[in-house]
Amino acid sequence: MLVLLLLAQLAQALPESSWNTDQTQHFTIHHESPGSSPADDSRIEMIYEALHPTLWPLVPWMTQTKIDVYLYSSRESFLKGRFNPPPWSGGLMSDAQGEKVLAIFAPMDTAVTAHELTHLYFHTYFDEKPMSPPAWLDEGLAVMLQDEALTPPDPREKGPVLKGSIPMKDFMRSRPAQDTPSAAVTFWYLQAHSVVRFLRRGHIESSFTEFCRKIRDGSDAETALHDVYGYANLDAFEQDWLKWRPKKGKGQVLGLGDQ
Repeated sequence: MLVLLLLAQLAQALPESSWNTDQTQHFTIHHESPGSSPADDSRIEMIYEALHPTLWPLVPWMTQTKIDVYLYSSRESFLKGRFNPPPWSGGLMSDAQGEKVLAIFAPMDTAVTAHELTHLYFHTYFDEKPMSPPAWLDEGLAVMLQDEALTPPDPREKGPVLKGSIPMKDFMRSRPAQDTPSAAVTFWYLQAHSVVRFLRRGHIESSFTEFCRKIRDGSDAETALHDVYGYANLDAFEQDWLKWRPKKGKGQVLGLGDQ
């Protein structure tokens, strides 16, 4: 029994560079568990296919350059790994110093994997300048695509139903702080999802790529919205978004003023 315990501890202590590795079309997947599952490899590729239509116009390299995925055997092992994630992390990505890495743990969470992969691809697009994407755009895109990785996208789908909204001028300058109440954080993420879905799905889809390019090249949101979508100002964009966003969830009866 003692021997088995020692062997288990040694296995957990093995450095990431010694893990078993699988190659898929778009990823090099490093498994901490000796018995790697082909199902995990297939799921990551399925997530990639869900992200590809939106992200490929921004990062065409995604079809040719593989990302290193480190799949830890447990959350405990992930937290002790070489990437030093914060205690609350469910997964992380790194594009520092040219590396393209995703670190997650078993059992693999499809939503987290899609969310962090979106960040990784999107950040490398902004790194070309280098620039950082605004929080609302970065998180809104990641939340939208994590949803689409879970269920096939429906072009009629308008995203989450919001009870109220943060004024757009304040919203686009904000991001939740560590001490922000969880309900407020959730609401901020829902609005980010809704606004990005409106940009991507409520207009000609190719315009979203041009909008991101304008932001990456240094335009503020109001200027980019004017140049790409023709909005006179941020208030005009906000009014169009408020009219477009859903007022009721799927299956609910629509009343006067509902969409």
